[in-house]
Amino acid sequence: MTGIIEVRNVFFRYNDAEEDAIKNVSFSLDEGEWLAIVGHNGSGKSTLAKLLNGLLLPYSGTVTVAGFKTNDANHVWDIRKQVGVVFQNPDNQFVGTTVMDDVAFGLENNGIPREEMLERIYDSLRKVQMEKFINHEPHRLSGGQKQRVAIAGIIALKPKIIILDEATSMLDPKGRKEVIDVVKNLNESENITVISITHDIEEAMLANRMIVMNQGEKVLEGRPHEIFAAYRDKLKEYQLEVPFVIQLKQKLAERGIVLNEHSFTQEELVEELWKFTSKT
Repeated sequence: MTGIIEVRNVFFRYNDAEEDAIKNVSFSLDEGEWLAIVGHNGSGKSTLAKLLNGLLLPYSGTVTVAGFKTNDANHVWDIRKQVGVVFQNPDNQFVGTTVMDDVAFGLENNGIPREEMLERIYDSLRKVQMEKFINHEPHRLSGGQKQRVAIAGIIALKPKIIILDEATSMLDPKGRKEVIDVVKNLNESENITVISITHDIEEAMLANRMIVMNQGEKVLEGRPHEIFAAYRDKLKEYQLEVPFVIQLKQKLAERGIVLNEHSFTQEELVEELWKFTSKT
């Protein structure tokens, strides 16, 4: 079965570079899956994100999105319709004077009829819990609210895939949680495929699968908790930290306290500890 994204033996090099930024990377992604791509600065993860929506093209290998190859110029816009990208700095994404204008921008460019456009605007803002701010000026919103509006502008276009390109890195913990909660809900309720480009390990823990990049290469791939449990030393070598919850669970296991392997967040860990102490 072919995935919604297929990356096969991809190489990419910037014009002024002496070495490849992406080196022989291959993976596939099923519809409705959440994939986290993690790595330190300069590991190639953001370059990979741009390859996935056709902003960059490989000099060798292929990237296929929803059945279209990114190097086929006849299908560039078909691919862009399937993939929405939320970037790092929310202030750089706004073009409208109000939240409504901003969400409407992409719809107007795609020639969506007015009645349908209004319906999509209200629906997408409801999904990110920003309908009360429809007439607000974007620059007056918090960082988390701005990113939620950016996501609304994307889902109004009904893409199959959302890429978060370090979309939470400039947010405070509250804003980060707001954005991740919205994305998690869209992934689960709308079956939207999510690719999270991040160095935030806690965010990566929420994904179904994780790829670790280092110096342009895919060095690890698997379920997040399995990678964190089996490759602690390797992750440190790649300048990545093992999440606090995983470290604590491993320390507890060494003392004979074995908890549910699927508890990833601090809240889930506290709940598991409460259940454990209630039994003893």
